[in-house]
Amino acid sequence: MAKIKKISYSDILHIKKLISVVCSDSVMSYRRLFFLSVPITYLQNLFYNVHLRKLPETYVSYDNNNNIKGVITVKAQYGNPFKWQIKRLFLDKNSHEAGKQLVDYIIAKFGARGVDTFYIGFDDNQSELIDLFIKGCGFRFCSTEALWYVSNMNFFVNNINEANFKSFKNSDSAKSAELFNDNLITHYKYSLSKEKEEFNDRIFQGIYSDIFFKYVLEDENTGRIKSFIEIRTMDNKNYFIDTIVPPQYFDLYPEILSFAVKKIIKRNKNFKLYIKNRKYLQAGEMLDNFFKENRFELLQNNAILVRDFFKTVREEETNHSTAAVLSGLEV
Repeated sequence: MAKIKKISYSDILHIKKLISVVCSDSVMSYRRLFFLSVPITYLQNLFYNVHLRKLPETYVSYDNNNNIKGVITVKAQYGNPFKWQIKRLFLDKNSHEAGKQLVDYIIAKFGARGVDTFYIGFDDNQSELIDLFIKGCGFRFCSTEALWYVSNMNFFVNNINEANFKSFKNSDSAKSAELFNDNLITHYKYSLSKEKEEFNDRIFQGIYSDIFFKYVLEDENTGRIKSFIEIRTMDNKNYFIDTIVPPQYFDLYPEILSFAVKKIIKRNKNFKLYIKNRKYLQAGEMLDNFFKENRFELLQNNAILVRDFFKTVREEETNHSTAAVLSGLEV
């Protein structure tokens, strides 16, 4: 039986060593941004979570010789304290049982606080992790997300009418949540719908390791929101764009994307751009086709797994010898 405790600062060097062993060089180059948040997570837990209880919490699993066998980071969905995401999971070789114990510990701990939904997202080719969560921890497959790298700007539109774009305000939250929920494919609504508070700007923005810029595209006649645009960066070099575009307005997508790029260029002309495609939204297939037509590079397909707290699916788990790494995307 593994021992589990909350991360301490003395664990960080051991965790970095574990991550460097688990990850290949090709994966390390992409995930380097996420590693920066390990010491930040600790400091946030130390100084802020006593009062806010909304920032990431990291726990480690270790054996009788005090060797760290696994690390897990969880975080409440901003604006919805009843929905928590497993953000990262790192397991040493022959440590899938420790991983199962970490996940069970998180579900029991936060489920007792009233959390009713847990979800994760990770590369859908990691079959052993899928087995770990579905067969070992009672999660179920829900949908997929994809992360694309924008390798060229062939789509770019120069003459954009920016008059109908405006900076997001919290007063837009209800309309943005309605836009998102209306565009969820029907059978995903129960698990993935959002509350208006999940769109609100974060309090104490400066304590977070990433920065968000949000905009909405309004109908000039009705004031109805046609699209929601979110731009995120951790280092002012790598930028991530996430949009909600209903199918009926998809012809505006090149203009919407070009608007976001213009906003990034004002901050840094030498940047790398990534775009998320949420396959559970109605325009998911349209986005895939657009990315392929413009020769974007598909980096990762993420499986979204969900566990509702009342579900207790259990099966006997087989032993696995390989190490594992999970670094999830925001749902």
